[in-house]
Amino acid sequence: MKRFFNAVLSAAVVPLLFSACSLDERMTSYATAETYYKSADECRTGINGCYSPLRVIYGGNSFFFMTEVATDVMYYPYDGLYDAVCDISPVRAGIGKTVWQQGYIGVMRCNDVYAAVERAAAEGLVTERECEEMLAEIAVMRAFYYYVLTATFGDVPRYFERVTEENRAAIARLPRMSAVETRSIIIEDLKRRLMPATEEHPERRCVLPLERTYDNEAHRAGAALGLMLAGKMCMWNEQWSDAVEIYGVLEEIYGLGAGVDPEAALAQYPLSDVPFGRKYTRESIFEVSNAAEDYGMQVTGTLATWCTPLRSQAVTSDDTGGSGQRSDIYNGISIPELGDNSRTYTSMRPTPYYYQDLMPRGSEDRRRAKYDEKGNELDSSGNLAWSWWGYDTSDTEHLNLKFKNFATVTSAFTGTPWLGNKFWCFGMNNTRDSNNYKIFRYAGALLNLAEAHYGLGDYGEACRYLNAVRSRAGLGSVEADDPKYLISEIRNEYARELFGEYHRKFDLVRWGIWYEQTRNCTASPALLRYIKPYMKYYPIPAEQITYSGGALNNDDYNE
Repeated sequence: MKRFFNAVLSAAVVPLLFSACSLDERMTSYATAETYYKSADECRTGINGCYSPLRVIYGGNSFFFMTEVATDVMYYPYDGLYDAVCDISPVRAGIGKTVWQQGYIGVMRCNDVYAAVERAAAEGLVTERECEEMLAEIAVMRAFYYYVLTATFGDVPRYFERVTEENRAAIARLPRMSAVETRSIIIEDLKRRLMPATEEHPERRCVLPLERTYDNEAHRAGAALGLMLAGKMCMWNEQWSDAVEIYGVLEEIYGLGAGVDPEAALAQYPLSDVPFGRKYTRESIFEVSNAAEDYGMQVTGTLATWCTPLRSQAVTSDDTGGSGQRSDIYNGISIPELGDNSRTYTSMRPTPYYYQDLMPRGSEDRRRAKYDEKGNELDSSGNLAWSWWGYDTSDTEHLNLKFKNFATVTSAFTGTPWLGNKFWCFGMNNTRDSNNYKIFRYAGALLNLAEAHYGLGDYGEACRYLNAVRSRAGLGSVEADDPKYLISEIRNEYARELFGEYHRKFDLVRWGIWYEQTRNCTASPALLRYIKPYMKYYPIPAEQITYSGGALNNDDYNE
């Protein structure tokens, strides 16, 4: 079961598919709902198919470019990557096309299987308990797709019914609908399914086990992910009280008991578990998995190739390359862990705002690098790397390990650091990144709680949750005496803690500061040329406007 996501995300069996991406196109199938879904196992196979579109969204590079690189914390130094520099429009929607298509394929599959499970239960083919659990898992996955869709596009069409020949034309012509309302509907649905009943809310029924994703052997979408998604949607809607209530249940799960102090709770989870190369760690709430095994499954992304220090020579062969091309030298340091057969592209780099203001060299923040300035190994998430514990380039026998600066960094530690080992894939073969991409972690929930308490005016509680995250990173406490400074530090801590975890643009957008903050902090001339305020949301791809018969629009872009 440990390899559930690897199998599901690579080759899921999906009994009912659209033949193309438009909701206006005719359905085809090799097994209909009437001939399939005759047992609990067949229903779970259908649910497996609900996961696969998510990997298409997160598994490439462009979603990372949109959410992290086109922001204040990272940049790409050249033109050419449309999503990294906001060179987008309705006719060149970049990753927006994939998010729209795969997001609604995911919604459609979830609705399909949801109806099939209900029908199987009505026919006595699955038990009532099995039905409730499967419907809750589907609801969590559907919430994930709507979370990504609304965060990317703002107001989007919303539907929860199965697509049939009778209703498909009407669904294809749904207009934009309020993202706030969509999130509110989903929040209430997830609260009903995942939170314990109270005197005030006897209708709630906690259907899925209240356990960490780590404790779920198959790492399926469970209550922890559902609560995290509901909480994130509350943050978007500024439903602060709801967020505190929902994350309170998540606190009990990850704090391993009620009433555990947030600092003590987070201290159970070391920073060294944060890098993407550490898979299915205890703090994780959801990861998108990759796997590369000798003579086995190959389900890989390519993110690490864009985040690693430049290797001295490129491999041209898909596998090993010629012997003259093999090298484990990365920007002046021999790093055997990274191997001698990886392909590296021009890397994303942190902005000066990030590495000088938020996480400067010499700060006490343990998240910035795996090693300190004396070469001592740290409990670190490896956000940035000025240096590494490696070998001189002339030491081909690897006899004398040293703490060395990369070639682009002077002895005074000036220069731009690389993205750190949080994103590297040790032993990467060509471009095959077998890391797991961390999407949601418990530390993110604590930062959401800090912001939610701030929104309620409870600055003391906001500081308590903020300082829990800062304490694990080795930083001092923030006091509650200056509200403006406090909210600034909460937002800065999002940038430090969740660096590269596919959230930065979404956070900046919901705070209403993405355009100004990115313009002021980016180091990309290309991004400065293209970025416009209306690009806080991506345009709906032009072909989808056509498919909808004009029901959809891109009014902000048209203006």
